[in-house]
Amino acid sequence: MSGPLISHVMRRGVQAAQEHFNGIDPAQITKLQQDAELYEQHGKEINPMEFLPIVITGIVCLAIIASIRYTVGEVMASLAMIESPSTTAIIEPKAVYADDAPPAYSDNEKETLIPAEADADADVEITLINHKPITAKITTTIGHLQRVGGFRARWRGLGLSILYHGLHGATSNMLASVMGLGLVGHFFSYLLVSLGLARLHMVWTHSMIAYPSAKPFWRRIVPRKQCKAILLPTLVFAVAQQATFILPVAVAFALGLPNTQAEHVAAAAHHENCSKMVMLALRVLAVPATALFVALAVLLPASVTLTRVEAMLLPEDEETIVPFDKAAIMGELDLTVRGSSKALFVQAWRSFDRSARLRLIKLYAKMVLAQFTIAMVGLHLAIAELYIIGGERLALFFQSGVAQVKLMAIEAHAHQN
Repeated sequence: MSGPLISHVMRRGVQAAQEHFNGIDPAQITKLQQDAELYEQHGKEINPMEFLPIVITGIVCLAIIASIRYTVGEVMASLAMIESPSTTAIIEPKAVYADDAPPAYSDNEKETLIPAEADADADVEITLINHKPITAKITTTIGHLQRVGGFRARWRGLGLSILYHGLHGATSNMLASVMGLGLVGHFFSYLLVSLGLARLHMVWTHSMIAYPSAKPFWRRIVPRKQCKAILLPTLVFAVAQQATFILPVAVAFALGLPNTQAEHVAAAAHHENCSKMVMLALRVLAVPATALFVALAVLLPASVTLTRVEAMLLPEDEETIVPFDKAAIMGELDLTVRGSSKALFVQAWRSFDRSARLRLIKLYAKMVLAQFTIAMVGLHLAIAELYIIGGERLALFFQSGVAQVKLMAIEAHAHQN
């Protein structure tokens, strides 16, 4: 795919250069020839090893961004999807007065309170303390993960994630090549493979939300007979994943963005056609706006529903590391009854209240902000390293390269004429 793309870009670049230099002044050609020889005359040879610090900086930044994506976007998000509000009830005997009358205070003495007798009929005071969710802050969640499984707990389930996505990608691509049908084949192969690997996905989720287990992962796989309830949420989640990619692309083609030529944009800017530029900007912004809308309105509910249903099927001998109220989802549902899977699918999302949804969206926003910050820091470090390596040499190198490309375009244009 990259070969035709590069050749197309080179072809467009040469064509643009030819159009630009048609009827060029000889003095400008002389200037280009001088620029083309600048690097050979004044520049020192650039050793590829000089770019090693930049490569290392890029690798480290990508590793940190990927780590943030997994820790916050997978582990913490899964915990936020299942965490239920927790309270602590403090039961104390209710204090009563000896004469069953309100206290009458004088200047020098107060009536003594006599606690009620601790028998079955005694009145008690119940105080409920609402606890702040563990996943409300990234720092508190990381602290909780470290208490549960140590420093590496922030990447819990990473091995199963690699296994699942590796199998999913290889199998779906192979099946799509066998089926053919282009994008349609890729769509249906993705759905089929997602359903086929649903139990492996559930084990991955269990490894992120449950306390560490000494069992190997293949012994933690839920029996097939108990997995009927995850088929519908798995299918919906797979469709939502594909929709997050397909719908923005469809909007881009519907608005004619792929056919928008760069020269048309430049012409509109040159003639200061503000209305045309505004319309073009709105068309461009419609694509990420569509992707964001689909992610929040379709993908997020599907992901939450799947995770909560998978948490419902956690074996009885395992326990989640955050409070999870199964009764709020199950209610009086009987999974052996026909149609119960659909009712469970609906209830899994309805039981995820508004405050929990906002908390999850904020978590994803924090993840994007952290990734953007790391990317900006890495970019500035790379620029600083380029300057230290030799900004002047690199400037001469690129100036000479651009001049040589322009001269080649002029020469090709001359041969055509």
